[in-house]
Amino acid sequence: MFRPGQSRLGYVPIWLPLSAFALVALLLAAGVAVGVQYERHRLLTSGLPVPTPGPSSLVRGLGWPELVAAFAALLVLAAIGIVLLGAYQNYRAVTETFERVKSLMRNILESIPTGVLTLDARGAVTSLNGPGERLLGLRASAIRGRPVSEALQSAPDLTAWVLGALAGDRLLQERDFALTAEGSRRVTVRASASDLRDESGQTDGLVVLLRDITEVSRLQAQLRRSDTLAALGTLAAGVAHEVKNPLHALGLNLHLLQAELAPGPPSGNAVGGYLDVLRSELKRLDRIVENFLRFSKPSVPEIKPVDIAALVERVLGLVAFEAAGHGIAIETRLDPDLTRIPGDEGQLSQVFLNVMINALQAMPTGGSLGVATRRDGDWAEVTVRDTGPGIAEDVLPHVFDPYFTTRPTGVGLGLPIAHRIVQGHDGSIDVESHLGSGTTMIIRLPSGGSGRRREER
Repeated sequence: MFRPGQSRLGYVPIWLPLSAFALVALLLAAGVAVGVQYERHRLLTSGLPVPTPGPSSLVRGLGWPELVAAFAALLVLAAIGIVLLGAYQNYRAVTETFERVKSLMRNILESIPTGVLTLDARGAVTSLNGPGERLLGLRASAIRGRPVSEALQSAPDLTAWVLGALAGDRLLQERDFALTAEGSRRVTVRASASDLRDESGQTDGLVVLLRDITEVSRLQAQLRRSDTLAALGTLAAGVAHEVKNPLHALGLNLHLLQAELAPGPPSGNAVGGYLDVLRSELKRLDRIVENFLRFSKPSVPEIKPVDIAALVERVLGLVAFEAAGHGIAIETRLDPDLTRIPGDEGQLSQVFLNVMINALQAMPTGGSLGVATRRDGDWAEVTVRDTGPGIAEDVLPHVFDPYFTTRPTGVGLGLPIAHRIVQGHDGSIDVESHLGSGTTMIIRLPSGGSGRRREER
């Protein structure tokens, strides 16, 4: 096989030059024989004396038929030689192409920033590219041919994960590992694995990809901190805004009460009115604090079998009066096959009530409220649709943000609380909306599993 930087002549098979030399010798011998025979025939026809051929003559006893047969044989040999030379040229071209492809693939593997570790079917290391060497702090020459359990002794967690992938664990997902890279620096590596297949498509080993996400992880952590601080700022601003109004009302009424008591005996009706306002504002403060605590740390759901259809109908009964008062028609489409799911009935009631009230408030002049349930594989899906004005595209990403509301009298905690409760049930809640086409809330909850009490996370 030809390799770059080496003489091609040293790799030519020995039979090729010998065949070419023999072919040339035969052609020369044939030319000499034909020439001698032709000269002898010319002398015979001219009447001149023909010398008697000696015992060593090449053409003694040969006539024209024999010479024609020999010439034909030489032509066949020449054709075979040409074919062999063509095959050799093809062989050389294919070999050079193969070497170029090998060199290209080697350069690609060394140039990409991702580490590539390959194993055979027995779990022995077959290759490791340069970036992989730097990420693992190992040398390919030192670990090639060794079992992966020995080669990666310095990274036991990664070794166990690779062995699981090699054993055919198809549930494996990408996983991050903290490793000591070349130069004793700590790096975070994200590993993924896929089968290495041969020409027939059969599994012949494993390919492990290792990506350095140290900087990405640092930026993500920084972004999470920024998001947390921003959320805390929004939350604090919302709480301050909500608390400020009742505190102002309390201060004003206390001042009026003080003014009422100062001149002399107060009027019973006036004092009672001031005290009613004070009690009302204190209850309002209590509700604000309760909602804040409910959002910041929702109670642990008590998981039991819940009849989802009956629960939805019960919540619809609670909002039916308000819907009728605003001229809103309620349309239901409940899946009869979707009966019981695991969940906390009280918390799920609050989720459906918050979402439905939000939908009703979006239709102050009437419309239609559509509620549907269906089973989607291992999920129970509850859809609440309104025919209101819809949500603007720039507002849509913030509907679950605490204290974010577009209504003057809104508090902005209904949907965030519903979102937290659904998350606590390992579910999801999504919103789909366009201006002028209404809004749809989609609540997805696990439909399987036995009743159990969730441990606090």
